[in-house]
Amino acid sequence: MFQFRNFLFAGILLLASAVTAGESFRVLPYVQNPAPDAMTVIWFSEADEAGKLTVELPEGAKAFTSKPVLTKSLAYNPFKPEPGEPHPSIPWMHRIRVTGLTSGATYAYHVQQGAKEYSASFRTSPSSDRSVRFMVYSDSETEPESSTTPPVEWPSAAGSNRPAEITKYLVDQTIGYQENCRLMASRNPDFLLVTGDLVETGGEQRDWDEFWRHNAGELGQIASGVPILPAIGNHENFAGPGGGYSAEGANFATDKYLTYFEVPSNHAKNPKHHGRYYRVDYGPITIITVDSSDGLPHKSASDTNHNLDGSNAPDFNPGSEQYQWLESQLADARTKSRFTFVQFHHTMYGSGPHSIPFGNAGFSGQSGIAMRALAPLFFQYGVDIVFSGHDEMLERSHVTGMQTLADGTKASHQIHFYDVGIGGDGLRGPSKGFDNPFRKFLAHDNSLEVWVGKQLISGGKHYGHLEVNVAKNSEGVWETEVTPVQLFPRTDEAGEVIGWERRAYDDLVKISSTRGSK
Repeated sequence: MFQFRNFLFAGILLLASAVTAGESFRVLPYVQNPAPDAMTVIWFSEADEAGKLTVELPEGAKAFTSKPVLTKSLAYNPFKPEPGEPHPSIPWMHRIRVTGLTSGATYAYHVQQGAKEYSASFRTSPSSDRSVRFMVYSDSETEPESSTTPPVEWPSAAGSNRPAEITKYLVDQTIGYQENCRLMASRNPDFLLVTGDLVETGGEQRDWDEFWRHNAGELGQIASGVPILPAIGNHENFAGPGGGYSAEGANFATDKYLTYFEVPSNHAKNPKHHGRYYRVDYGPITIITVDSSDGLPHKSASDTNHNLDGSNAPDFNPGSEQYQWLESQLADARTKSRFTFVQFHHTMYGSGPHSIPFGNAGFSGQSGIAMRALAPLFFQYGVDIVFSGHDEMLERSHVTGMQTLADGTKASHQIHFYDVGIGGDGLRGPSKGFDNPFRKFLAHDNSLEVWVGKQLISGGKHYGHLEVNVAKNSEGVWETEVTPVQLFPRTDEAGEVIGWERRAYDDLVKISSTRGSK
């Protein structure tokens, strides 16, 4: 149905200048806030020295000079010293918004910073009649320790013939995330959705340094040409030792997140809420990002984080400003786009440790069930898919509700809810004693492992992502196709990983659009 597209992406893994974050670059150039006529290029330098951005336009090269800003928010954790001292000095941020561009066009760019130069390219968002491909994952939870500690626990499902002595995953989290990013880049996506928990500890700078090593550094440069559209997770609110989930700690941690990412304005009355939730229109689709960090009242069934209280996180429950904003965006998107997708961190329907209901034994204090307060809005305005993470598994739930049509009548509507927390951290199995009646697919149960001795042949839960393609099908009908992708580790007879394959789980989902685009 979908034809692979050959776009020139100089700088994405293959044609990038061979440069590492060092003398001049702390973080290599990466792109943000895509629009039909604009893109933002951001990078960080070691020194207070202006950089030069050159964008290749049809009429000739256009040069921009950056104004470096000292990013005090990127200081190392003040609550308790982070390991690895002495730490580097606070870096300087360079941000340039390039405007006046053509929709759906590819532009090569070059950044000169000190003695180093980096080259890549980006693509502006297309018109509403063009196809779109994007990737979705959650819970990469980067930290430097990932390459020096054992791989994560790897629970086995009933029916698997895995050797009893194999209890941990086959590679560490650093390798898993690195290869996952490499695979996503090879598929040439338009953008990435990362639905929270990008880093292990939001208040520890070394964890953010590790994230950018994978996305705009020596381990990979996918973000240099592919914009990341993130959501805030509970780990972005966690300051680490000494600060924890205190209001002061959470604000320190989320300020780092807000420094790195540029998104369209939500025009919130409280400036501390800017950047925390937002909307992006991209070709024929709308993506709405909600901040699920905290809910009111504190420590109630309406709260997603019972450890967090009094921070800058906005409430999401009915009556809140974020809720009112969400309703207005959903109503508008229904009239302007073919499909509406929503992302936030805490999964509404799941089978993992954060899906145990409030008041039950084993309740984590960070349940995503509180997000079900938004379900009536999602059904009323015809949301197609909700992407989340948090439970750190690959799971799809299918829920039916009532949609209000344009003429005021009611009709049945179905929404797919995904937990795609398989970016690069834990690979959990379901919690015992609690079932998700809406579950249609769970990699743990529905992709049984097949082993020959110590060699894995097929099946299992692995690191990966969703690949989402939106295009017209052969009959001219707009269709969204969601492929759950596993990064499958090829092993030899001794059980050693010798390579990687892109494989799809047996849970392909297709959704046809029933609305036009004005």
